[in-house]
Amino acid sequence: MKTKTLISTLILGLSACAIAQAQEGPPPPPDPIARALDKNGDGELSAREIKNAERQLLKLDEDRDDALSEEELKPEPPQGAEKPDNNQNPPPVPPPSAFMMALDKDGDGTLSEAEIANAPTEILTLDKDGNGEIDNTEAESLRIPDEEMGGGMEGPPGGGRPPGPPPGGRR
Repeated sequence: MKTKTLISTLILGLSACAIAQAQEGPPPPPDPIARALDKNGDGELSAREIKNAERQLLKLDEDRDDALSEEELKPEPPQGAEKPDNNQNPPPVPPPSAFMMALDKDGDGTLSEAEIANAPTEILTLDKDGNGEIDNTEAESLRIPDEEMGGGMEGPPGGGRPPGPPPGGRR
């Protein structure tokens, strides 16, 4: 009797985990602002990357009007994702990233020429520890997806380097 109860409990628990995982869905697409700013792709913004923010953001400016429209700021769909046709609803738009919230001072969902020019100063408002750099604990959209880190289950959710020193050692 105890064995049947234990097996039933295990099956129920595993089923619940599988259902919860399936409901999470795919991770959100990468933030185009974070990808543009993090030139070396290490999941952190160095002082140099912050200093060059205006130039990097203007690389997203497809129509060369020195501003970034909602279309130019739209994240690319995840690799392998099917594009919705006319009969499907488009995927939900992810919430604005910490970068967009810091840069988009008028809240219109676009970045004007002045907002882009002010990018280095506004990005530094995210620097909670005052070290002149932004890491993935200060801006979640800098987290490197697990696939880019070589897969695996280690590290914080979404990949990237976990905050703090490694267990039993120093950085």
